[in-house]
Amino acid sequence: MIRIAAFIGVVGVCTLAACGQSFNVEWGSLDSSPPASYGAEGLPGVWNTFDAMTPVQRYPLVGLDGAPIAADIMNIGFDVLEASDIPGTSGGDEALLDDCFTSYNDPIDGCIFMRFLEPGEYRVILYGIAPDDSALVSRLRIDQNSEEPELVGGSWTGGHVDGVTFMSQVATVGVDGRLDFHSGLPGGNIRSVLNGMQVVRQAGACSVADLAEPLGSLDFSDVVAFLSAFAVGGSEADLAEPFGSFDFSDVVAFLGAFGAGCP
Repeated sequence: MIRIAAFIGVVGVCTLAACGQSFNVEWGSLDSSPPASYGAEGLPGVWNTFDAMTPVQRYPLVGLDGAPIAADIMNIGFDVLEASDIPGTSGGDEALLDDCFTSYNDPIDGCIFMRFLEPGEYRVILYGIAPDDSALVSRLRIDQNSEEPELVGGSWTGGHVDGVTFMSQVATVGVDGRLDFHSGLPGGNIRSVLNGMQVVRQAGACSVADLAEPLGSLDFSDVVAFLSAFAVGGSEADLAEPFGSFDFSDVVAFLGAFGAGCP
């Protein structure tokens, strides 16, 4: 039997990795971007803040850690950036919601197009409350899923509410790397808004070493899960020939997969 302490010592030198692209975007003044500690309804991290976005021009994005990612973003159909104080908002909520990107849907709706995302499933959270008009409701939709558009808008109640400040749907990004969503209705000649968005990669097991929650990243919980399976002869620990027996070759296989990280 392998000594657990020695095994853990070897694992300690391996590189931890996380899968996928997740990022936050908001429209507003550059000096009032939400802090990286603010997660809203998604994940905390650096917010890409745009105080203007020329139509058809591509803009680079950074991930939650502030490092550049492959994905970029483009606007078509949004006309102007607007700001107004929503009574009761403060901190990150104020920074996110008191500004909005507005479309007048004449002739097209407000469209955001992104490319070069890694294929997979993403939770997309769209924020659409008009800071100056609690009666305004914006029609929000995502191209890369089959779910119906959702109406978002209303009065701030002290916290985020589904259907009032945001909507959340899962989108599937294909091999083309596209993720596109919209606010409004083409030809509607109405006002619709978008405050910001969060795109969160939905993680599945990313390797044979990814044995425990949170799936999509390799950490000490995966080591514990492997040790537990190995001790009782669990199939998830049977990673190398001769299959059907549990020996040091399985440990070596786990260490190799763990050290390689998530693709």
